[in-house]
Amino acid sequence: MTNSYYLFSFEYQSNNYRHLLVRMAYELGVNMEGDTLVYPEDVASGYSTVFELPNGLQAILSDYTLNDHFYMKRLKEPEEFYILRYEEFRIADELTLKIDGETLSTRNEHHSGIYLTSSLFDISYFGRKGSHNKGINITFDKNWLAEHLHIKDPEEVLTTYLQLKTASFTMEPIDNEYRRYFNEIIQAEKENPLRMATIQNRIMLLIERFFSRLYERSKAILASPKISRHDIQQLMHVESLLIANVETRPPTINQLAHEAAMSTAKLKKLFKEVYGTSIYAYYQKQRMQMARDLLLSGDYSVKEVGLQVGYSNLSNFAAAFKKEFNLLPSEIRA
Repeated sequence: MTNSYYLFSFEYQSNNYRHLLVRMAYELGVNMEGDTLVYPEDVASGYSTVFELPNGLQAILSDYTLNDHFYMKRLKEPEEFYILRYEEFRIADELTLKIDGETLSTRNEHHSGIYLTSSLFDISYFGRKGSHNKGINITFDKNWLAEHLHIKDPEEVLTTYLQLKTASFTMEPIDNEYRRYFNEIIQAEKENPLRMATIQNRIMLLIERFFSRLYERSKAILASPKISRHDIQQLMHVESLLIANVETRPPTINQLAHEAAMSTAKLKKLFKEVYGTSIYAYYQKQRMQMARDLLLSGDYSVKEVGLQVGYSNLSNFAAAFKKEFNLLPSEIRA
């Protein structure tokens, strides 16, 4: 479906991701390639693929860059189900997200968050040409949640959370651990006989971590968020700057505070509250995680990895790595 403003505009009402992709492929005039929709180049460069997992979950994984404007809307429906949405956007111009009439609009270059929506709300997304979207949506119902996460009262947890919709956001910023789980999903090789087991495991880790963190917060705090929507957006921006290039020295606290348009004291306090650690401890953890991934690839020597994450002194790199993982880099590589 097209109109004068969007190249591609698509509305749907379904909790079945396979049906969704088949219908979208039809609207785009292309055929599905197994479980995967490869977008035509005039719309986007990239793909969306559906996973139907043995534990009853269904998920859709996407990684694409828009080659023109794109509008998608999921219409609300009476059958109640839930979608956990992990999304990392590199934004061209502006991103607009609407949930049940409430609008999030951001011009930050990066936007990354994990949040929950319900079939009881409309949700729409408008991305501009040049934007890059990488993420995964996972659908389930309350019975699945109670059975697999052993939450005694999922009704209360979900109701409390969903009352907030976008309201400043209980959208949780994506941190190192969330990002690691997602990267292991997207990097799972098709030829690997354990691929689906790996994907199911990492999806479960995403869900479990999201709900355990949600459970840790009191209902009162959720109902009256102390951090504004604007502050959350600025913290996401700071996090993206902090991890953009771990080969070089990170921006100073003053530089990050200037970018966030807040005092250094406020930035340090809110960053720790949202991400669970200090700014530089977070940066260091990202460096060490990148080093671990490079070492596990087997493509680089310990010295090469140390240099790639900004260490000219191999002993300092080894000490930092051991502090993080309780193993030396050479032991990980072996």
